[in-house]
Amino acid sequence: MSYPKAYLWMAMLTAFAGVTHAAEEFSVLQLRDNVFAAMRNDPPGFAVESNAGFVECADHVVVIDAQSNDATTAKVLAEIRRRTHKPVRYLINTHWHDDHIVGNRMYRDAFPEAKLIAHAAAVDYLPGKGKKNRDQFHRAIPGVLDSFRKALQAGKNSTGKPLSEEQRRSLASDIRLGEGYATVPDDFVALLPDIAVEENYSIRDQGCAIDVLALGNAHTTGDLVVHLPEQRVVFVGDIVGWPVPLVGPDQSRVREWSGTLTRIRGLKAALIVPGHGPVMRDNAHVDRIINLMSTIVRRVDEARVGGTDTLEKVRGEIDLRDLRREFASGSEVNGALFDGYVSGPAITNVWNIR
Repeated sequence: MSYPKAYLWMAMLTAFAGVTHAAEEFSVLQLRDNVFAAMRNDPPGFAVESNAGFVECADHVVVIDAQSNDATTAKVLAEIRRRTHKPVRYLINTHWHDDHIVGNRMYRDAFPEAKLIAHAAAVDYLPGKGKKNRDQFHRAIPGVLDSFRKALQAGKNSTGKPLSEEQRRSLASDIRLGEGYATVPDDFVALLPDIAVEENYSIRDQGCAIDVLALGNAHTTGDLVVHLPEQRVVFVGDIVGWPVPLVGPDQSRVREWSGTLTRIRGLKAALIVPGHGPVMRDNAHVDRIINLMSTIVRRVDEARVGGTDTLEKVRGEIDLRDLRREFASGSEVNGALFDGYVSGPAITNVWNIR
């Protein structure tokens, strides 16, 4: 993980979230005869790990997203090998953040002929701004983890309020995931794509039909969607996040997010696999995010037209409590996530990027 998620580590010192934590790190779900999803069981929190997918073709496997470190990636790969000994021929990254791409090298080592597929924008981002963001993020990890451990031991957050049981579970998960991030070596170099997608790339091999689509900007300017038209399954990466979308103040494109989701909706998939969160069997959460993003854009623009002339002022004027209630669903946990990942970052993004 790097970039917009990095600055939120400090926000975790004042607000923690969580739901019931499963014993296993992830569960492998069979979505269709030859389509599988490795779905994370971590409680919602500020630290995240990516879901993954894999499709078994007649003589090879197509994998969707790697993970944030080798150990976690190895567990997903072991589940793939438990089901088939066919080689991985393609590995698709839905976008360039570390919790989706660090494990790429493990697949390359295991399957030297495998082709890495990513958005064309990743070619410039990963060795440039991506490396700078990653270096900054990794320098912060030890201090943040130390603060988390102290908070968990004391049973209080930095405001002095006692941690609830669900908050304890989430904080423990954040620490565990953070320790995984810390295992990435300082000299890590991200692999660049063998196939750089600008609009679309289709895989039409015996036993599988897969379309890799660049449908627009949202979570980043390098988002890809993996569509299986025959099975009506779509893997959308972090264009869809649960319980709240993950917005970066600089890298996301909130103004374009709703349009991109509308195009995804047009694929008429029966199953939607997000980058974080459960498999979705309808568009209810997608529609909530469409409304969220378009509403924030409208309110910021109305404030600007009304005479608000600075970001500081617009942050004070824009009221998102109605949207916060919708996504929090009565949970102070999800409310904290909304505050950290949506309120400030989304308003900043809309104000600065026109």
